[in-house]
Amino acid sequence: MANQIINKIGTSVIHVDSTDGEITLAELKNTNEATVVNADIVEIFYNLKAGASIAIDRGGTDSIKIAGNASGAHLVGHINYRSSGLVLRGTSTADIGVTVASFTDSLVTIIVKKSY
Repeated sequence: MANQIINKIGTSVIHVDSTDGEITLAELKNTNEATVVNADIVEIFYNLKAGASIAIDRGGTDSIKIAGNASGAHLVGHINYRSSGLVLRGTSTADIGVTVASFTDSLVTIIVKKSY
């Protein structure tokens, strides 16, 4: 299965289920939007089974890695940068890369705020 990107004006939602080294700014563009020049990751929702992990990078530079518990329980969480006015570190003009491991039965959703 491939990652799914839902593009709305001003926001994109990326449902991650496989490794993708390069989600480009062009892929985040809605047909009714101007050219996207900045894409800030503002929220990450995750449900990782034991042993699963996801690493997110911007332009090949690691930004964050989240790893599931070794105990067998799912690791469920939400990182919300939006409420504080922050964004996930990295260059907001660079491609978004996602690398997953042991990802069966795991879910990650990334919310991206766009500017033009």
